[in-house]
Amino acid sequence: MSSYEKEIKFYWLQLKEDFFQDESIRWLEEQKPNGRDYAYFYLKLCLLSLKGNGVLIRKVGNMLIPYDNKKLSELTNIDFDTVVIAMNLLQKIGLIQILETGEIFLSQLENLIGSKSVGALKKQQQRLKQKNNEKLIEKNNQMTISGQNSGQVSSRNKNIDNNIYINNKYIYGELKNILLKKEEYEKLKIKFPSDYEKRINNLSTYIASKGKKYKSHYATILNWASKEEKNKNTERRIF
Repeated sequence: MSSYEKEIKFYWLQLKEDFFQDESIRWLEEQKPNGRDYAYFYLKLCLLSLKGNGVLIRKVGNMLIPYDNKKLSELTNIDFDTVVIAMNLLQKIGLIQILETGEIFLSQLENLIGSKSVGALKKQQQRLKQKNNEKLIEKNNQMTISGQNSGQVSSRNKNIDNNIYINNKYIYGELKNILLKKEEYEKLKIKFPSDYEKRINNLSTYIASKGKKYKSHYATILNWASKEEKNKNTERRIF
């Protein structure tokens, strides 16, 4: 991801569920002749001032030019007379202030602004994807265990599901609960060419039946193989 992308931000308006029950907004809607249009105009001003943290002013080259009612009418696509009345009402109840420099300041907007950089949004999406994948694994485990308890045999493919992975680890095993990096899986195929799938499935079944958790499934398979070899050597010495 480029540094430029990290710096780009998305802004949004965070309205509470009781926004339209706020006394200021309700009073605004009650005003004649176009109360709802006044509230609608206020929302448009909020959106237009998001990037300025609640301050609205025109930037023309190096100059800052205050918005007049005519320009606000063009900018919001709301009738000029409605804008004139709405601006007076909004100032009256303190939702907007006209600063000495001519800037329009929306006093309540600071509590309504939300923003995230592109990088933060992508990380959030990755976390959501990982969380959804974890839920899918858990669901698969529960379905498989339920099937075993009722005497059913799972017909799921025992091979890797290339569409599901978590933290660069793919899902393996009969019960879809073994996480291995691609290179770890290939190493197991080399180390145990005749029974690598059986070893993976043994761990898969053990985890599902005992509820065990391991930091590394690859290391656990190697550890089990090492213990198995030691036991064989011990038996040979005895006989």
